[in-house]
Amino acid sequence: MSGTGAASDVIGAVLAGGRGRRIGGDKPSIELGGRTLARRAVDAVRMTGLDVALVLRPHQPVPLTARTVEVVRDELEDAGPLGGLQALLRRLPSEWALVVPCDQPFLAPDLLRGLLDQPREDVDVVVGWLVTWLQPLPGLYRRTCLPFVERALARGERSLRELLDALRLREVSETDLRQWDPQMLSYVNVNTPADLARARALVASAGRERRELQKTLSHRR
Repeated sequence: MSGTGAASDVIGAVLAGGRGRRIGGDKPSIELGGRTLARRAVDAVRMTGLDVALVLRPHQPVPLTARTVEVVRDELEDAGPLGGLQALLRRLPSEWALVVPCDQPFLAPDLLRGLLDQPREDVDVVVGWLVTWLQPLPGLYRRTCLPFVERALARGERSLRELLDALRLREVSETDLRQWDPQMLSYVNVNTPADLARARALVASAGRERRELQKTLSHRR
């Protein structure tokens, strides 16, 4: 199977079960540019044409209406993204999941489509390579990852990066990633109040640029 034309084999998933301790609140419900972080992530995945599951911790209030997306609950408390991935893969209705976090608010749909289009016949995971690091998210995860995830959790591990060491990977180069997201804003994370302030500054700057462009175009008419 190649990635191209195989979207029916993929579901989208947003990991939104973090407690937001470092940012001081319910991270998925934080607003940025008029949308919550959870909504921004769901919207980006939906723009690839995929159905979307929202992965939450047990008893966490749903930051979006239940009618909008399917909800999957973590089976382990405080197991981080690895716990969310376990819950997702256990209920996965397709061969693959395009997994994104809710704390990357500038996910470019073109970059997500680029990952979807990668050949994936003999791999378990498709992820990007940025600077000197593999970037576990966003990424495509195959249901074959589940036993590796469960063994890692049993050892007390919580890191997706450590999980990748045990899996067959397709690494997408930074050169390719920049074709789809030249500024690489897809990999901007919001984990702390300082991160949130920077993200809001980016949104404000983009708004000013749009307004200036609109003024320029209106003057040319």
